[in-house]
Amino acid sequence: MLFNSVIFIAVFLPLGLLGWFLLQRLENPFFAKLFLVGMSFWFYGYYNLQYLWILLASLAGNYLVSLLLEKRCTGRRALAACGILGNLGLLFYFKYFNFFLDNCNFFLHTDIRMEKIALPLGISFFTFQQLSFVIERYRGNAPHYSLLDYAFFVSFFPQLVAGPIVLHSELLPQLQRRENRRFSPEGFYDGFTLFILGLAKKVLLADSLAVLVNAEYENIAALDTPTAWITITWYMMELYFDFSGYCDMARGIAGMFGFRLPENFDSPFKAASVREFWRRWHMTLSRFLSQYVYIPLGGNRKGKARQCVNLFVVFLASGLWHGANWTFVLWGGMHGLAVVFETAFPKARFRRDWMNRLATAVFVTLSFSVFRSDSLETAGLLWNRLFAAGNRGMLLGVCNTLIFPENYAVVRLLGMAAPGLLNAFFLCCFLLLSVLGIGLICGPKAEEWIRAKGHTRAGGFCLATLFTWAFVSLSQVSVFLYFNF
Repeated sequence: MLFNSVIFIAVFLPLGLLGWFLLQRLENPFFAKLFLVGMSFWFYGYYNLQYLWILLASLAGNYLVSLLLEKRCTGRRALAACGILGNLGLLFYFKYFNFFLDNCNFFLHTDIRMEKIALPLGISFFTFQQLSFVIERYRGNAPHYSLLDYAFFVSFFPQLVAGPIVLHSELLPQLQRRENRRFSPEGFYDGFTLFILGLAKKVLLADSLAVLVNAEYENIAALDTPTAWITITWYMMELYFDFSGYCDMARGIAGMFGFRLPENFDSPFKAASVREFWRRWHMTLSRFLSQYVYIPLGGNRKGKARQCVNLFVVFLASGLWHGANWTFVLWGGMHGLAVVFETAFPKARFRRDWMNRLATAVFVTLSFSVFRSDSLETAGLLWNRLFAAGNRGMLLGVCNTLIFPENYAVVRLLGMAAPGLLNAFFLCCFLLLSVLGIGLICGPKAEEWIRAKGHTRAGGFCLATLFTWAFVSLSQVSVFLYFNF
């Protein structure tokens, strides 16, 4: 089920909130927990019921490991190893096995054939979440929870399919607190407003930007240099509004239910280095890789050279986590090399901070052009267009792809009454989306805006307008980009 769908907004969410808070009136919280876990399973299984069995099997297997770790004093390392390998094995089979076979066939000249394995939604997220729990159980930093509480931790639907990656210590103590069982008008309002802003990011901005991006990525060979740069810049904005919009919606929904999820974005394009960018972008993934890959490898405790190797390994792992394609490996390697360079040469910076921010934004945008490409060949062709395609005056042709529900009536009217004005209209749409996108990326975060203006009359009117506009636009529902990762 998608957050940006009529059935979620009009049926699932009201039903979930009503059932949760009504059942909270009972003295025993068991029934409210059971209800919310059941709603989360419905949410996940709505798209494909077969995926639900995979989630349940993963949940049961990890819970069994936790139970055995609770009961046994010996063999704990072997149990933890089984839990870790089980999670990694599940992820490898569904996400990387076809990629592995394809590369075996290519490099070893074999001809092993197998049907493409469908990737279950959110498997990277709920697998990493359970990996962290198994590791913390082995270290003695996590208690053994009841099956219902653990099922809630894994399946809580706002963060189930695209994060943020939540630690047990962040979510389950909130479940146990009695004050979270009471409805809070202020918490509900703040959560709902955050949901609206995330919905607007996704439906009104990301999906509009995607119209141009998808069209031009299918036509890379025809791009000139200016339009190639426009395409990759718009993709970077699309990805930002798509993923940060999802995380805002996830945190907003959780807030309506009385829970607080960790922040996943902190104005990443205000970063003055690639390393700082990763402290601001997909923050919970960076935290996971730091705690469970970088630090166990030695972190910065074994000298600068070893630290650089560890950093590079972490970013390769980040690239592979995002997808089974050499483009993701290259993308991770590019970020790894950039962070290694910044670590080895910390003084190699511009004097002015705005220049460092600009250089970081340009590097990130260039690297994500590889991330978006279907293959290394496509990425190579795109980079050729970026730097060696000249200027053939294709800007208006690219802008003319910007036809979406919000401007469709105007386009039809101009086409009949004043076709000579169509190019100017499309150019205005392009400039408006560009300025709006860059302005919002560089502006305050959603929660900062809510604190400053969300409780004013003007802010309320703005939120009501955005919600109505976004809801009406739900006829063109699209999935979130990070569902693919």
